Amino acid sequence: MPCITVQSLELADSQKKRIAERYIEVFSEETGVPKDRIYLFFDGYKLDEAATNGELFSERKIGPIRGKFNEKEWNPEWMSTKQS
Repeated sequence: MPCITVQSLELADSQKKRIAERYIEVFSEETGVPKDRIYLFFDGYKLDEAATNGELFSERKIGPIRGKFNEKEWNPEWMSTKQS
């Protein structure tokens, strides 16, 4: 039972699904382990839970990064999933 852990800023569900498909696919191809036996865990951090150079990400402009914190700006599906 291989496990993969992704540590990053908090990701949107749509991002997690695409990343899980790709990482598990590659791991399975390279190792021969069936995809249903590979586990992937997301360890997502909110902007006030991550820092660099002594500054919280929530206190600074972090550039063109996409994640759950700004999903409504880049994900056209965001509104349709929030209305359901």
